[in-house]
Amino acid sequence: MTARVHSPAFPMLSDFGCPETGEEKPDRETELKSAFEDGYQQGLSDGHAEAQADAEVRLAEAETLFLERLNLERNAFRQECADVLAARLDGAVKLIERAIGERVATLLRPWLVEKLRERAMQDLEGAITRALVEGAKVHIEAPAEVLEHLRGRLANEAFQIGYSEATSPDIRAHIEDTAIEANIAAWISELEAAAT
Repeated sequence: MTARVHSPAFPMLSDFGCPETGEEKPDRETELKSAFEDGYQQGLSDGHAEAQADAEVRLAEAETLFLERLNLERNAFRQECADVLAARLDGAVKLIERAIGERVATLLRPWLVEKLRERAMQDLEGAITRALVEGAKVHIEAPAEVLEHLRGRLANEAFQIGYSEATSPDIRAHIEDTAIEANIAAWISELEAAAT
């Protein structure tokens, strides 16, 4: 066998793999404690990381659930507000309708009363004129302004027609044995009652 030439660094190397006699080998119990402590710390660290990840997932789920509930509550609140506003708007529209109706009735009442009076007078004039043409005797009881109007509208010369002033607003025409009564005040009262 040939001798090997040693490297100049050889003396600097310590014996590799040879147990040193001066150092004590750690005992088994210390190694177990050290391994247990390392494992405990590793488990604690892993558990903390896992708990943190789980907490983040649960927090995200809770936030999602909260946002869903918030949206549901918000939509319910909006619907409730919309219903209240719609009811109030409907009530306001009805109040406006009633106010306009009352105002229009107040404005139209004099015109309607006048038209009613004109129509009653035209009908009465027509009935009296027909009776006079047939030769009947006619007597009219009415307020002064109505008598003046009828005197201007009815022919008095060849017919038997009499007039007498009445204190009531009613108009009565006696044609032979028939009496025609136009109770304009009652008509106006009925018209006003129907308007309210």
